[in-house]
Amino acid sequence: MSERPEAPEVRVRRAGAPDGDAVAALRRAWVEQRGRARPGADPGFEHVFATWWRAELSHHAVWVAEVPSGGAWDVVGSLDVAEVAAMPAPGRPGERWGYVGSLVALGAAPRGVPRRLLSAAVAHARDRGLARLVLRPSPAGTAFYRAAGFSPAGDEIVVLPTGGHRPTGGTA
Repeated sequence: MSERPEAPEVRVRRAGAPDGDAVAALRRAWVEQRGRARPGADPGFEHVFATWWRAELSHHAVWVAEVPSGGAWDVVGSLDVAEVAAMPAPGRPGERWGYVGSLVALGAAPRGVPRRLLSAAVAHARDRGLARLVLRPSPAGTAFYRAAGFSPAGDEIVVLPTGGHRPTGGTA
């Protein structure tokens, strides 16, 4: 009987303010691994990310997946959920829902990291009483989310570009 190799240890936890640099480094590495940016491109990204992290972390839940490395923990994946409060109307109390903004896992991340990050977000949504989690998956991610129980919502999202985007030097 052959023995299966032991699965690497993975820790998934809610990120906090001190994790901003690690999450920025993860996002840079992920974009570079996919060939979406040259290594070292956009030298101002870390500053832009740090500004976003300080401004947005109060209404985002971010989880990181870590693996042990030389007595420390290296971040190999992350997931971000922005919590949205719908405006109440007569006869319809406001509800809260979550928007899954990005799920990132490095190529070297152990198998199952994306699933574990998503499971943490779903448990959080249930604990917080969120009515739903919403996302716009990439074509490559569609099967993953369907396997996790997400279902298509049709063509309900309509986008109107406002021209209000101001470049901030970010890449992702």
